[in-house]
Amino acid sequence: MIRSWRIWIAVSACLCLALAGVVWLSAFALRLDRADRQARQSAALEENARLALWRLDSDLLPLVARESAVAAAAYAPISPARGVLDSRGRPVEQGTAFLASPLLSGLPEHVLLHFQLAPDGTVSSPQVVEPGLRESVGAALPASEVARLEGRLRELRGLLRGVDLPQALAERPLQVRRAEAESPRRSNLDDLTQVAKNVSEYSARSRSASQALRQTPSLSGSNAYVDVTPQEPALPSQQEADAMQALWVGDSLLLGRRVRLEGVEYIQGCWLDWPGLRAWLLGQIRDLLPSAVLEPVRGREAHGDGRMLAALPVRLVPGQAPEGGYGTASVSSLPVVLMVAWSGVLLAGVAVVALLVGVVALSERRGAFVSAVTHELRTPLTTFRMYTEMLAAGMVPDEGRRQEYFDILHREAERLSHLVENVLAYARIERGRAPARLERVQVRAMVERMEARLAERAAQAGMELCVDVPAGVAVLTDPSAVEQVLFNLVDNASKYAAPAEDRRIHVEVEQRRGQVGVVVRDHGPGVDAATARRLFEPFSKSVQTAAKTAPGVGLGLALCRRLARSMRADLRHARVPEGGARFILWLPAA
Repeated sequence: MIRSWRIWIAVSACLCLALAGVVWLSAFALRLDRADRQARQSAALEENARLALWRLDSDLLPLVARESAVAAAAYAPISPARGVLDSRGRPVEQGTAFLASPLLSGLPEHVLLHFQLAPDGTVSSPQVVEPGLRESVGAALPASEVARLEGRLRELRGLLRGVDLPQALAERPLQVRRAEAESPRRSNLDDLTQVAKNVSEYSARSRSASQALRQTPSLSGSNAYVDVTPQEPALPSQQEADAMQALWVGDSLLLGRRVRLEGVEYIQGCWLDWPGLRAWLLGQIRDLLPSAVLEPVRGREAHGDGRMLAALPVRLVPGQAPEGGYGTASVSSLPVVLMVAWSGVLLAGVAVVALLVGVVALSERRGAFVSAVTHELRTPLTTFRMYTEMLAAGMVPDEGRRQEYFDILHREAERLSHLVENVLAYARIERGRAPARLERVQVRAMVERMEARLAERAAQAGMELCVDVPAGVAVLTDPSAVEQVLFNLVDNASKYAAPAEDRRIHVEVEQRRGQVGVVVRDHGPGVDAATARRLFEPFSKSVQTAAKTAPGVGLGLALCRRLARSMRADLRHARVPEGGARFILWLPAA
């Protein structure tokens, strides 16, 4: 027992170590898989963000280019016409012919109001004019629309009060400063490859937007309203002043530019409908980034993620990735693989434990068998030695005593023969040797052939064999195997039921559908519940049990069941309410 516990402790330790290793490997593999999926999802998110930025800039450039193409003189309701001829082809005197601003015709999409800021701080709008002027040029509007435009102009004047708009426009665009500031700083961080890629994409978009805006005046097809005085020095950034520049004033987004008209510098631009523009832009990228957000970037904010629009001071926040990721596998195959691996490990562990249980149980049964056989052999051998020595030395002169000793020696020899026969028969079955071929026999005739031997064994124990087998019952079986089973059952009844008052051993027949049962029953103490659970296990009798009970090694019933099942039969133990043991050998009916 101590040795088996040592084996179990060693095996348990090995299994725990193996299980811990598999758990660690599984956790490590899951972490790697999670990190890989997150990396692939982040890469897909960044790719979609870059595509969305290009799409947003492409959608915004026409709006900015359209505003940049508006002539400077168009910000006044009417302006003097130049190069106008009368019907005779003679030039019309300057100041006698005027043109209406094209901005009177209506507001473009996403524009709340156009405005012009004079050097003295006066804010005017070409859309807010006297009603008579609108009617004269054919651009009349409903009163409600006129009131709405006048309200916007008042709101814009309050918004620009205290704001140094010329100074804000004189600075270099925030996008350009951001791109120049981020590139050197990010170039030293080799591990931030994604951020470097974002900055590179942002620089490319900024250059593309700048080139498109510089080409806008020449593509507009009309510079008739621009009147830059040639004899006066140009602005330091004349090229930038001709293009619209976006900036934030509070929560309002404006497009503005500096122009010089007749030597006087003005600020011209438009007030954009940022909520509507934002909703429209987000709708353009809904398929790429469903949860994206557009955030304003004000002043000198330095948030170098490269996700700022090139056309507007707005940053794109991609938001969380949707379930399933962006083009990545929503379900990883690793859990399935781990489940299969764990199933294999558990099955292997169960197989090892089952094998070890079988090996330990077999070892213990073999040890018990050797001990029991040793005990069973010691008694008859001692008897043989003692009686043969007495007979050989002439110590038994009485003829009757000598015959008694010879009978004892004969019984012990049969006992040894029966023991050896059982062991050899069990060994043959264990090796897979099949019994004799089954044949159709009459139960009564088969029992009558072996009745004398069974009765003799019962008589040796002072028992009486009572046979009650009806005629006409046939079975398909091996008669020699049945004889060995019945002899073992009668032998057990003779040994264990000997102290009973009723010393009969019954051999009967019981029938049920398709089967015939040969019953061996006695009136002894019977089999208790603890013993019944191990009744048909081989070598189940230890040395202590063998010493306290009737002779035997605990192999007879196990052998009987193996013999029965080898000939398509079965051996069962049935409880008897009135006491005693009852065994039934169920044979297939012929």
